Amino acid sequence: MVESDLQSLIELPPEWLRPGAPLEIDLGCHKGAFVVAMAQQFSDVRFLGIEQQRKRVEKCRAKIVRLGLGNAQVVQGEGLETFRERLPAGLASVVHVSFPDPWPKRRHHVRRLVNADLLREAWRVLAPEGRLRLMTDDEPYFLAMRSAVEGFAGFRAIEWEDGRVYPETEFQKKFAATAKPIYRLALRRCESMSSA
Repeated sequence: MVESDLQSLIELPPEWLRPGAPLEIDLGCHKGAFVVAMAQQFSDVRFLGIEQQRKRVEKCRAKIVRLGLGNAQVVQGEGLETFRERLPAGLASVVHVSFPDPWPKRRHHVRRLVNADLLREAWRVLAPEGRLRLMTDDEPYFLAMRSAVEGFAGFRAIEWEDGRVYPETEFQKKFAATAKPIYRLALRRCESMSSA
């Protein structure tokens, strides 16, 4: 892969970093099934996938191009780092975090994506009244997510069901097939981090 192609995998077009149509972010978008299906379903909303693994980004981008989806983009990057270094404040209306790696061993918990640092960055990137939607199949990780949210005054819990029909992610389909329980937490951004 030439340098310019590699750079295109990690940079967003400048117009995507300015206010415009509503923007939803899928953090850890895997191969992009959710991003693509959402972009097809809601043509007036922009959908941005962020994925660490290059091959997944390439597959997702090829699918977006093949389907001619002008309202979908995917970039390569790590979740927290991408939020901190590449996304301006107030950009997104919704952030989806679906089935992040649970890192079940205690010594690996520090690698978990959803923690106080991510909550702070999601709060910054979300527009007023923006929503953060968390989903996992791992109950201990879900309890840790909920504990992190309870210790952070920038969000308040809301109902998961919001009137929209969401496509299933790749992992959601896999876990549904095995009847594994799925844990969900929907949050709304408070006006400030000190007034929950």
